[in-house]
Amino acid sequence: MRPFCGKCARKHIAQAIVLLNETHLGYPSHLWLAIGHLAEAEAEIYAKYPDIAQRIREERLKIEETGDSDALLGLIIEISKLAKQNNDNCDYWG
Repeated sequence: MRPFCGKCARKHIAQAIVLLNETHLGYPSHLWLAIGHLAEAEAEIYAKYPDIAQRIREERLKIEETGDSDALLGLIIEISKLAKQNNDNCDYWG
């Protein structure tokens, strides 16, 4: 199991959002890159917040089915709030 890193989890989710947007601009293969980043985000956060890792996984599976998600930015915000609340040693930024 990887050590917890809230910064890395948020970075991977943000990259997934960007790549999902690219799929709508004519780059359908970027969908798999987004899915890969979400798998990385799950791994980065599981050690401390397995419930959020599960929600990221659920969004990843939804994206595999539908090709889209509207919950990813909310997950970044939630992780940011938890990081600040719990002094997780990762910058808040939002």
